[in-house]
Amino acid sequence: MAEAGAAVEVQTADGGDVAVTRAGFEIVFQQQLPAARYLVTVEAQAPNNGTDSFWVDIDGDRIESPLVLPIGNLQQRFMPVDIAQAGAHTIRVSLREGPGAQLRRIGISTVTTKIPLPPMREALLGSHPRILFTRDDIPALRERLNNDTVKRFYKLPGMLTRKPPEYKPGSRNGGGFRDLGSHAFAYVLDANPERLQPIFEWLDVGADYGSVGVDLDGEYFMEGMALCYDWLYDQMPEELRNRVRDRLAAHCREVYKASLAGMTGGGQHFQQNHYWFAHLSLAMPAAAICGEVPEADRWLAWAWDRFERIALSFSPDGSFHEGPSYWDFSMPTLYLYADLYEWCTGLSIPAGDDGLHGQAGFRFNYLYPGLNLSAAMEDAPVTLKRPPIRLILWEAKRFKDPVVMGMAETLVGEPASDRFNLLWLDETIEPVDPLQKLPLASYYQDVETAFARTSWAEDGTGVAFVSRPLGGHLWAELCEKYGVGGTGHNHPAQNHFVLFARGEVLAGDPGYTYEKKTRNHNTVLVDGQGQYGDGEMWPSPKPGRAHITGFVNDGDITIVAGNAQSAYPKELGLTRFDRTFVLAGRDLVVVHDRLGADAPRTFSWLFHHWGETAAAEGRWTITRNAAQVTIAPLKPAGVMGESTTYRPQFVHPTRDLTPENAEINMLELRTAPTAEATFLVPLLVGDAGATVPEVTDLSTDAFDALRVGDTMVVFNRGDAEIAAPTASGDTLTTTARALVTRMVNGQEETVTLPAVGW
Repeated sequence: MAEAGAAVEVQTADGGDVAVTRAGFEIVFQQQLPAARYLVTVEAQAPNNGTDSFWVDIDGDRIESPLVLPIGNLQQRFMPVDIAQAGAHTIRVSLREGPGAQLRRIGISTVTTKIPLPPMREALLGSHPRILFTRDDIPALRERLNNDTVKRFYKLPGMLTRKPPEYKPGSRNGGGFRDLGSHAFAYVLDANPERLQPIFEWLDVGADYGSVGVDLDGEYFMEGMALCYDWLYDQMPEELRNRVRDRLAAHCREVYKASLAGMTGGGQHFQQNHYWFAHLSLAMPAAAICGEVPEADRWLAWAWDRFERIALSFSPDGSFHEGPSYWDFSMPTLYLYADLYEWCTGLSIPAGDDGLHGQAGFRFNYLYPGLNLSAAMEDAPVTLKRPPIRLILWEAKRFKDPVVMGMAETLVGEPASDRFNLLWLDETIEPVDPLQKLPLASYYQDVETAFARTSWAEDGTGVAFVSRPLGGHLWAELCEKYGVGGTGHNHPAQNHFVLFARGEVLAGDPGYTYEKKTRNHNTVLVDGQGQYGDGEMWPSPKPGRAHITGFVNDGDITIVAGNAQSAYPKELGLTRFDRTFVLAGRDLVVVHDRLGADAPRTFSWLFHHWGETAAAEGRWTITRNAAQVTIAPLKPAGVMGESTTYRPQFVHPTRDLTPENAEINMLELRTAPTAEATFLVPLLVGDAGATVPEVTDLSTDAFDALRVGDTMVVFNRGDAEIAAPTASGDTLTTTARALVTRMVNGQEETVTLPAVGW
């Protein structure tokens, strides 16, 4: 690069030499290239958004859009270009904004595909239906409609009465088609000819549609068009069938070309839901027309290749990093993709079961006590309720899991007409009550999220706590190693918690926002500033590696500890942010924070809610309907408290997600500038209007501690032994980081969080 470029300075950095751009920077090189679509690729990073873009010129013609670099993290970025004629071509990369970016390499490449295994089982070729079932399976599907369990989960839809919309260039057009598959499936089940004509009207209109894109809308469109083509193949008039086949092939060509150039679903973002949608929209139509269109085997093989990368990069502990709302939204795509892959190829998902088994339990854990409302973490609306039943059914069927089947039985309401409520149901599994089998607290190590509750009943208290790298550990490591990315629905919210009690969300966050802010969450600001990704609409992978450092549960007591120091940009000088979060029974939560910095800093401790606030004598009591919580900080001395109300950014350039309760209240406990600070903050939960219990500070130089009634909570200030007070009046010599001790029916109970090294 130094030889081919101008205004390039070579410097030594971590991992080897880099080229640093200076004013007037450009790199020009020539290459013999055959005609194809190419990627101009850079491995680079920019110091800020005033230095993060280059111009790319091919043979003197400038590409209209700039090549945008990642900020603060050395990664690959791609620019697709089309070379129409073979020969020598000149590529020029030049400065668009300010200098200072670091480059490790620049190149141009293309992608070709080879097919190592047949992408479709021979037994499925040459006949329809072939997607998820064959003609031989139909009698058994029809017979299942008489089963009482099936009737609880599935019912035939009514006749399709909606009319297909006209195609609107530049708009989303595919959404209305997504449910066509359920109507086609209904015909398969009861063969009523009156069901066909309305479906054919939709297919007739859809066959003439223009591009529906290579992202979400394309999947919605193809989920309807491709399933109808396959499931109603023999019933469809030949002229219509040929037009629909041509439309499926045209979409496959568009997605395949875009995917080779890294332009679908966010490029190489294997663990971002858009990537799943984009490539499922390639897999479904390719599977439907494989053997009928010459290119379809290549399209289908590429779709399977993409799925294998998705499966290999999934969290290994049955968890998901984009939150409960995007779990509900994304998992239907992932599960259908998984079924297609295994059904069509006859192969097992590579390492897939490690990431898929346990997903239902993970989503179930987001449900607050009473099982009606879900914790609004990451991009989730604060009104989010239960997960779709068909997704729970999928896991129960795949793993023959009676506890997961019990989840479905517990959560099911009225039967649904969604095709997957039958296709993903195994009525032979005897359900087991999940509330008798699931633990009250669970910890997921890859996405560093802990859930706890005092019971599953409506009067229980529930909490959740998160402290992790954006995307979770495995995905963060893959992003750093290979330059892939995509953590867009994650929030800069490490060491954040939510609290639910007495049927109300008492400590929450605003949920789905288009400007992800640390100040929207129950964590800490440093000099008013937040964590990596603060202020971004769709946070990209970041260097921070926050993590949970301890977790213990015993009955209705849970202690979880997190270290979020690395989640903050280095310029904030944070040297310590250890939070220990304690659920000490139904009526008491305690938050203990140890903070340090390289110079005096102002630390802000945040608590978000939708209640009415009453402040008195250094306490803040928040009332919401029939519940209340009192924030009664014992440390630091002289902390300043301020209550404000604000509206986060819910408005996107193309849509408005402003919820009904858009205004959120925030209590901010703020220190004077200091290099070290300790927050010891009990949260006292009770019925609205109830007398707030007394809190006694028992802290010493060796530990921070408090008593509320018969319960004591103690936090070790170091790693040496302490003589911790106990509820019975004795002392306990221990090196534990934290402990809860209380009297229950005259007996002392003690739960300890072991020293670091857990």
